[in-house]
Amino acid sequence: MPTKSRVQKPLRRPKQSSKHSVSLARGQKQRFQQRLLKWYKQHGRDLPWRKTSDPYHILVSEVMLQQTQVDRVIPKYHEFLERYPSFEELAGAPVAEVKQTWYPLGYNIRPERLHSIACETVVRYGGKLPSDPDELLSFKGIGRYTAGAIRSFAFNEDAPILDTNVIRVLHRVFIATGDPKAQKAALWELSEALIPRGKGYDFNQAIMDFGATVCAARDPYCLLCPMKTFCKTFPFKGPK
Repeated sequence: MPTKSRVQKPLRRPKQSSKHSVSLARGQKQRFQQRLLKWYKQHGRDLPWRKTSDPYHILVSEVMLQQTQVDRVIPKYHEFLERYPSFEELAGAPVAEVKQTWYPLGYNIRPERLHSIACETVVRYGGKLPSDPDELLSFKGIGRYTAGAIRSFAFNEDAPILDTNVIRVLHRVFIATGDPKAQKAALWELSEALIPRGKGYDFNQAIMDFGATVCAARDPYCLLCPMKTFCKTFPFKGPK
């Protein structure tokens, strides 16, 4: 999907400080960026929410993808948007009906929160989801990852994201020691630092795909990984 460069809005919310910021070796950042984007150009997944920049569609996909596999989300994503094509349509529907449409994805708090976000968007913003990070985070049900995903995929901003796949990739490649869950602040900083200016959309989609298909939780394809020459987890360090 073609993207246009857009200057990232500064976060007015104070950044979380990290006691253990990750230092990058000379040239490591550029190698990671270049190899990841090259890999994504060849192997990126064809997903329906990557064919739109509609903030509502992006929000629906992100909420559905929480704790649910992609292949289960795709048909329900199409069905849900056909029934509720806008924030206004969703906000005007009974919550019980929305939950029934959501079935069988599970985790029924998600459709309730999505309905609540739709109602608030209609009342406070005239049915247009804001791009401002502080305003996004004011919604109940939109956390730091979802706000970053909306800013990146709907508004084409260089906003960092940190989901399970991104945590795994960054921790394996750049850290390799300790509990990733205890290093969230450092990983958020690293996620933001690695984004090539003006390429946040492609970079964030790429690193999620890379974590889902190559740097997987079980049986990762380390021998085929383009990062193995500088990955701190890979046992053999060959020529760079």
